[in-house]
Amino acid sequence: MHPGRCARVELDGQVVGHVGELHPRWRQGYELPSAPVLFELDLAAALARPLPEVTPVPRQQAVTRDIALVIDDAVAHDELVRVLRDDADGLVRAVTLFDIYRPREAQAGLSAGERSLALRLELLDPSATLTDERIDGVVAAAVARAAQSFGARLRS
Repeated sequence: MHPGRCARVELDGQVVGHVGELHPRWRQGYELPSAPVLFELDLAAALARPLPEVTPVPRQQAVTRDIALVIDDAVAHDELVRVLRDDADGLVRAVTLFDIYRPREAQAGLSAGERSLALRLELLDPSATLTDERIDGVVAAAVARAAQSFGARLRS
């Protein structure tokens, strides 16, 4: 193979193959107009890996809503996300944290030991378009679950 234009293929830290351009000496020897790309792969190692599952592209667009929750500092982010995603209808597809606010001292709406988390909820129903009423209901249910589990409240 051409030096500097080849690579080894690794799987879980073990070399299972190589890929790259044919060495210029061999290309000229066979009078090839351009360098072919070659590869060698250990088939047994490749077949031992599970294939990824294909999911169809949804016909409906996802909807996002931003909320800011006031919550105790002791509550773990992962636990909060788990509770927010635990939607009975499965419409909450993702929860993303995009801001944390911790005041140095107590302020209106936030007391000592609390923080405000700004979260983006991504909602999707693959079979039907989400209406405003349905979106508001899903968001309200997510906030209610957080309030019941952790005493969270919407930031005013």
